[in-house]
Amino acid sequence: MDIGTSVSFVLEGQTYTGTIAKSYTNSYLINFNSTDPEIIDKYHNKVIISQKKVQAVK
Repeated sequence: MDIGTSVSFVLEGQTYTGTIAKSYTNSYLINFNSTDPEIIDKYHNKVIISQKKVQAVK
């Protein structure tokens, strides 16, 4: 997948959608938005997720 691709992933039991900001060997840096203050405080709307756990959104 390319930078800027919309993807979905599961984080702490909830499904989120975001965009790929950077690609690593086996994972992606994903920018996402959340309304949960604990998630925002913990991740600051960025997270690294394994390529195996990410699906492209159509």
